[in-house]
Amino acid sequence: MSLRALLNYPAGSEGSLVYNTLTVYNTSKDNASNGGQCCLWTVPTGTTWVAIELWGGGGGGSGACCCMSGWPGGSGSYARKILTGLVPGNTYRVCAAGSTTCSNNLNDGINGNPSYVYHENGAINVICASGGNKGCARCQFHIGCSCQGCPQQQCGSFCGSFGICGTTGSAVGSPFCSGSSYQFMPSAPFTMGGNRATKDTCSGFCGGCCAGGYAHWPGGGGATASSHTTGGYCGAAGSGGLVNIFYSTTSA
Repeated sequence: MSLRALLNYPAGSEGSLVYNTLTVYNTSKDNASNGGQCCLWTVPTGTTWVAIELWGGGGGGSGACCCMSGWPGGSGSYARKILTGLVPGNTYRVCAAGSTTCSNNLNDGINGNPSYVYHENGAINVICASGGNKGCARCQFHIGCSCQGCPQQQCGSFCGSFGICGTTGSAVGSPFCSGSSYQFMPSAPFTMGGNRATKDTCSGFCGGCCAGGYAHWPGGGGATASSHTTGGYCGAAGSGGLVNIFYSTTSA
């Protein structure tokens, strides 16, 4: 259940909690290398608590050339935390992850970027969520490979009261025509995006967003390129992250 839904639960006879919302992300959701978004939030007078949830950015897919295909980037992790005892006037740096570049590397994509909230006065990260793992490509992947993900890749990490790690991308090959070989682009936890299948690798060559469209926002992994020709093609960018902040000027 999302943090927003939890905050809306009735609290005895007082009814649902009334709160303000601050949402931080880069509005260029479908652009590679969008730089993310950071802002400085100052605790308003009368505010004693803040609830935060955030998603790290997705990993980017690998580039590919002749007879290569592979696995997409992984999804970003999710974390949430409620801070109490806030001091009015204190400041927090709130940073939503940027999207990745489109990788031309023929073996590896780009690791996703983290999202975090940093307490300027206390000099400490109060909550963070890692970016997704990079995608990867292999020669002749789409012929004779079973369903699998990139080897030796950690699922993700977070710091907060509660979190869910992102997942690696996965793909399936085929012992026959590569028309039944495709990738699964993972979405981040609580985003309801599922794992979207890309085009099959009989489509010839696909670079950038050709294979599976833009990564699901926030925190979705980008597809790895596939190629039946000698050309080099880039992998798709991983999506950027998101930070939601909920707070009230009355005690909860």
